[in-house]
Amino acid sequence: MRSTQRFLARAVCAVALAACGQPPGPETEPPQPQGQTDPCAPHGHIHREPTGDWCHCDRGYLAAAQGLSCQQDPNYVPRDGFDFGDNGQHACWHVTNGPFALVTAALDRQPRVDAFHTYYTVKLRPENGQYVGTFNFKGYATGDFVLYLSDASVPVAVREGTSVLQPVATAPIPQDIRDGVCQGGLVGMVGYELTDKVQYTVTFGPTPLPELGLVIEHLQ
Repeated sequence: MRSTQRFLARAVCAVALAACGQPPGPETEPPQPQGQTDPCAPHGHIHREPTGDWCHCDRGYLAAAQGLSCQQDPNYVPRDGFDFGDNGQHACWHVTNGPFALVTAALDRQPRVDAFHTYYTVKLRPENGQYVGTFNFKGYATGDFVLYLSDASVPVAVREGTSVLQPVATAPIPQDIRDGVCQGGLVGMVGYELTDKVQYTVTFGPTPLPELGLVIEHLQ
């Protein structure tokens, strides 16, 4: 009888352990992911795209031929000023001859303004009693670009991500071109040095103007 009781007791314990499992041990923290470093730093930053990662290097540096890094450009010469080329004469030709495009700012999307040789009518959206708008732009080339504006008083900010790019130079369109071929349609120029394949945004405002005229050209 006693052996039968011991057998039943052991069976009950086995069933209990199988149902409930072993007592939990001390909890351990899951391993933390290692922080990713930018292989293109400190003289650039990485762009991760479906077509492949690449280094966007600072001025005076070049992407390495092998691997991801930025190396000093032995042929780099610091620039002295900014050459506006024909001072807007070609851009002004598009004021009357087109092609023409209309873009409208919105909160839920950022229309593109990267068609060269195109006169854009840019409609801004109201915000806090003023007008603003942000638009997408990709240069598809590396070099000097100029934003030609119908009103030079409108604030302009070109960004790569959250970083604001400083313009290299600003200048008015010379009066003879402004009042001649431009017919007053464009009056100011803002020059930037931009990089191929990089997605930029262009923000206008805040301004009391609900719309403005815009041409963006790559100087060659």
